[in-house]
Amino acid sequence: MELYGYGYITLKLVVGLIAFLFILRTTGRGSLSQMTPIDLVSNFVLGGIIGGVIYNSNISSIQLLLVLFIWQILITSFNFFARYSVFFHRLIAGGNAKLVVDGVFQLDEIKRLGICVSDLATMLSIKGCSLHEADFVRLETNGDFSVVKKEEGKRSVILVTNGEILEENLKEIGKTKKWLKTELKEKRVKVEDLFVAEWYENIDKDNKFYSGLFLVPFPRTV
Repeated sequence: MELYGYGYITLKLVVGLIAFLFILRTTGRGSLSQMTPIDLVSNFVLGGIIGGVIYNSNISSIQLLLVLFIWQILITSFNFFARYSVFFHRLIAGGNAKLVVDGVFQLDEIKRLGICVSDLATMLSIKGCSLHEADFVRLETNGDFSVVKKEEGKRSVILVTNGEILEENLKEIGKTKKWLKTELKEKRVKVEDLFVAEWYENIDKDNKFYSGLFLVPFPRTV
């Protein structure tokens, strides 16, 4: 291969690397914990596109950038719908899974997810919790664990996101849609006006239990 050929490969490699870093920078997902399944697939495909184009002399750097731009538009569109639609979020990123509820291990769910005892014990240990201390454990969509110890009494569950009620989470705390709407009516807030609503439970320094709704409404437009 002539020196010109190596130089052109280097140019396309540099262009591809800069484009890849720019995409990571602009999407705000620079670490694995921030990435959705779509983001992970996107990174593999981007690598395949860049790798396939580098050694193909018939494809120019401009064409490479155009293909990367089109692919990124598709991925951004998928993530947009996943961010603002509960249905698309469950379809793309899946839902969280409750592994321990009120100190009871949900064995059917644990087996369904293929989680072995050693993996579960390790993840709890990372959170500073042992098996017998776990009161509530939830596997989040990003692969992380939310853990509440028996003595802590702390708990939080998202009930509304982007104006949509999460009925499964309501069942988790033993509440209904009717109860939620009544609570919001007292606060003079509508479900569709909420960015997020979170139910929290805690114990204060006097060992007294308290709970409530934390609301974040969408900003009002004039």
